[in-house]
Amino acid sequence: MQLTLKIMATQLIFSIVLGFLIGLERESAGKDIGIRTTSLITLGSTLFTLISANLTGDPTRIVGQIVTGIGFIGAGLIFKGENHTHGLTTATTIWCAAAIGALVGFEMYKMAFVGMVCIIVINQLFQYLKR
Repeated sequence: MQLTLKIMATQLIFSIVLGFLIGLERESAGKDIGIRTTSLITLGSTLFTLISANLTGDPTRIVGQIVTGIGFIGAGLIFKGENHTHGLTTATTIWCAAAIGALVGFEMYKMAFVGMVCIIVINQLFQYLKR
């Protein structure tokens, strides 16, 4: 999966745009994470996937590490109060954003786009239904 610089740059930009859109939805909802965080998560996941695919020859190798690393970050966002838990949706949103970045790194652009739309719809629609 050797890619040219132009293709990799396009992947990185696409990854950032998808992360931006996820973050824009979160910011507009007044949530803890926003445009910068989700853009960096999708970008980082894409970069790690590209590194793995181009250096190790096994593009799936790094995905497990991305899941673990983002899970660790997400765990730090979850707070348990006496009567409620706060931050679960934020943690799972960044976990899904990392998957979007990996999909872009694997050149699965349509799936990444559909996944991004699903994240936004779930966050918006389920919040509306919760009210």
